Amino acid sequence: MPARFQPVATVGKDAPRIKSSRRGVSILQIGDSHTAADFFTDAARQALRRKFGVGGIGYMSVGTPHPGVRSNLLRVSASPGWTYEAIQRFPHPEVFGLSGFNASTSRQGETLTFSASSLEPYARIEIEVRTEPEGGTIVVEVDDEVRLTTALASTTPGSRMIKILAPAGESTFRKLVLRTGEAKPVTVSAVGIYRDGRGVTYSNVGFPGATVDVVGKLAEGALRNDLGRLSPDIVVLAFGTNEGFDAKLDPAAYQERYRSAVREIRTSVPKARLVMIGPPQGERPLPTCKPEEGKPCPAPGMEKQTAAEGENACPKRPAQLDKVREVQRRIADAERLPFWDWWAIMPGGCGASRWAAADPPLMAKDHVHFTKAGYRRGGESFAAFLEPEIKAMLRGEDAVSND
Repeated sequence: MPARFQPVATVGKDAPRIKSSRRGVSILQIGDSHTAADFFTDAARQALRRKFGVGGIGYMSVGTPHPGVRSNLLRVSASPGWTYEAIQRFPHPEVFGLSGFNASTSRQGETLTFSASSLEPYARIEIEVRTEPEGGTIVVEVDDEVRLTTALASTTPGSRMIKILAPAGESTFRKLVLRTGEAKPVTVSAVGIYRDGRGVTYSNVGFPGATVDVVGKLAEGALRNDLGRLSPDIVVLAFGTNEGFDAKLDPAAYQERYRSAVREIRTSVPKARLVMIGPPQGERPLPTCKPEEGKPCPAPGMEKQTAAEGENACPKRPAQLDKVREVQRRIADAERLPFWDWWAIMPGGCGASRWAAADPPLMAKDHVHFTKAGYRRGGESFAAFLEPEIKAMLRGEDAVSND
């Protein structure tokens, strides 16, 4: 199989490296909109950083590909001339990397900017770009200093990795700018900002509206190459909400597709720990109660439940969501994966309604997503769940076997 990336263009490759006696921990969470928004993941990230130290920014998409895709560590902005493609809606998955998004332009002087509120440490910056016969030029600036100018023209279309090493092995930055140098095609897929052997790096790769099937949409070898290059210590899978709202979902077929994604990730990074996050509670509005139906309308959040339904029943919750949770639990048991039950930290019954009515609200008005406070509660709880995994990994032990 040919290598996914062409040879890298590197700046600073002869710079002396600073060796660290501390081992870094790299976590990569792949999921749906709960992951893409970086509220849940940032709450987990900050809690783990306080415990184990500050790592790098990590792997991230570029520009503003979707309103629900963002970073809590950097302010990411783009000039108006960029257009975006997403793997979920594009017929040629081979042009995408792990981020699942491409930012493209054919105009000169367009910029992608990554700004930090304070100085951020880094050892290396990696920029994934596309090459093509008519490819243009990209200029990389770190704190207003041009660190690299490179042409993206190539007789063979494909992916290329641009790598910039920090002076003296490690440095800090406040602003990273990618600028197009001429009016020719430029496509950028992802940016990674890393430290070596320091603290926790927690990357979030999220796809709004996605199911676990998005893992299988990546072209053959793309997932394997990208995960192999990133080499995360822990891979977190966080899907289930969108599957749970799919009335036509076949649980048996879904189970096989999810296990296929697990197998592919294990093959890509056999030394990584895999962790599953089960879907949180979610609800859809009940049908409007009409007077001619001859029955009273229940007050919001006060729906009657029979004893047979149990204390966790909720008529506003789609039935498939319960089935998805059950399927994921079976997979976690069969594959011996740590399973964090997001559902369980919410109240019984219509937990989404109860959290939406809390003061302050913990659930958004759609009863599917969370407020910042709600995501913070979930992320901090998940961080506490991960702590034994990280401690065992740092000791060189297996907290939960993946065999």
